[in-house]
Amino acid sequence: MKKYILLFTVIFFIGCEPTVVEKSAGVANSDGDKYILGSDEDSQLAVDLVKAYAEKNTDLMYEMMTDTVRYWPSQGGEMLVLSRDAVHDVVNQLHSPYDSITRRVWNSVPLKTEGSDYSRVTVAFSENRFLKDGTQENVRLIDRIFIRDGKIFRIHQWDAEME
Repeated sequence: MKKYILLFTVIFFIGCEPTVVEKSAGVANSDGDKYILGSDEDSQLAVDLVKAYAEKNTDLMYEMMTDTVRYWPSQGGEMLVLSRDAVHDVVNQLHSPYDSITRRVWNSVPLKTEGSDYSRVTVAFSENRFLKDGTQENVRLIDRIFIRDGKIFRIHQWDAEME
């Protein structure tokens, strides 16, 4: 009987001990730094930004961003440094050729470099653009969204045509 009590006690304490295991999620750079998985909260924030853009929900986008946001568009080459106060105007300008945009998120992967204070979330999705002239464009996009303390401070974007 004493053996069962001892066994139960050992199992109880082992099962209640919180453990956090940070497993490598790949190589971050040529210096050998490692990625670890970021948080689900950062992943959701990035997905919410991708959806908010398609819905022209600039109020939500404004709340998600730091005072200054760096945006590297898929076309155009130069990084833009924008005040978050410009979000409404920039989104309206980017949406100007379209009646509407719909996005379908395929996946979202949050990564952090070990020891860093920010995460980078890669969101892959498709976008259907319905132009004002009645035509339609279909593209696939990848956004890399950088997040620190629950706020977005940088966005890199890549795109390609889709059939």
